[in-house]
Amino acid sequence: MTRLAALGLLLLLLGAGCSAPAPAPAAPGCVPDAPPPPTGTVEFEQASNVEIIGADGYRVLTVRQPYPGGAPQSVVLVGCGQPDPALPADLAGAPVLRTPVTGIHAVSTTPLPFVTELDVLPTLTGVGGLDLISDPAVRAHVESGAAEEFAPADMINAEQVVAASPPVVLSGGTDDPAFAALAAAGIPVVGWADFLESGPLGQAEWIKVMGALTGRDAEAAAAYDVVASRYDDLATRVRGSAPTPIVAGQPYQGSWSVPSLGSTSGRLLADAGASWSGQDAQGGAVPSSLEAVLAADGDARIWLADGPWRTTADIAASDPRLTAFAAAGPSGQVWNRDKLRGPTGGNQLFERGVAHPDEVLADLVSILHPELLPGHETVYYRQVPAG
Repeated sequence: MTRLAALGLLLLLLGAGCSAPAPAPAAPGCVPDAPPPPTGTVEFEQASNVEIIGADGYRVLTVRQPYPGGAPQSVVLVGCGQPDPALPADLAGAPVLRTPVTGIHAVSTTPLPFVTELDVLPTLTGVGGLDLISDPAVRAHVESGAAEEFAPADMINAEQVVAASPPVVLSGGTDDPAFAALAAAGIPVVGWADFLESGPLGQAEWIKVMGALTGRDAEAAAAYDVVASRYDDLATRVRGSAPTPIVAGQPYQGSWSVPSLGSTSGRLLADAGASWSGQDAQGGAVPSSLEAVLAADGDARIWLADGPWRTTADIAASDPRLTAFAAAGPSGQVWNRDKLRGPTGGNQLFERGVAHPDEVLADLVSILHPELLPGHETVYYRQVPAG
């Protein structure tokens, strides 16, 4: 080797030793060129079953009750390409998820409106099943092959998901036996238990969880603020009106589940200016009977039911005793919340309606207090015609 070549090699080695360390390689499943995600705490105004706490270079997403009776579960969120953080002992076993993610498998339908709202539909790589999805854009996405069906009857096919290896799975709010296999394969699971929130705005605020997963934190916060403002403005307008008596729900397999103020549907009814028996009971819903509801609410002229009654003749056909309710008579009104049903049975009330409780509230106010929203065209509720 010549002296000149040896000198060049020495300078090259010295230069390499003085250069800055290379950044950590981007982990598969996240967007490598995305801006670093925020590491601060996410403020939740209404949601109480979830938190995202900022730490030193990472955030901790914790679902306090991932399914009814379940213990809290945490996932550590780290920016794509960022070095592994030093975690405290209480997070030693928590899965680490690199964000923004490039893929999401969602068991239930309630995360789907947040995917479309934040314009990250290409990130959706799996759905529980197509039948319960009503959003045309999401259905087209699945039917194109861009997302697979992986949880028939809400039970996760562990072998299928492990083979697909999505960056994250959003649960259906149950303790699925497949979780152990997913954990062993290194696939984080976020317990999507928005349905355990006690109010519609709390459920809608889970858009901030989707924002944290997909790098849309600011957009998620802004979208929620718009919905919350519209909801609060409308609820404030209703407070000066006398409550309208209603019949809430309908019997199913011999029992009648009456919503209370501790449930999302009960909170919506109360904010819309309704009154009904059982609303002040503890818990999310009160088990009752046809006879008890008839005795307490039988004179109400408005019935907010679930369906799928096409005409009032179907009411009598399902149970002749239901015709004793005044709302089922000529001077009453029966409304089903099934106006936006999908081609295979899905209902937009449980998709878009989750992200937009302001729209659901507007429907209810127009039914119960039409003078407050003259000319309103209902989105989710359909009046059952005489037949």
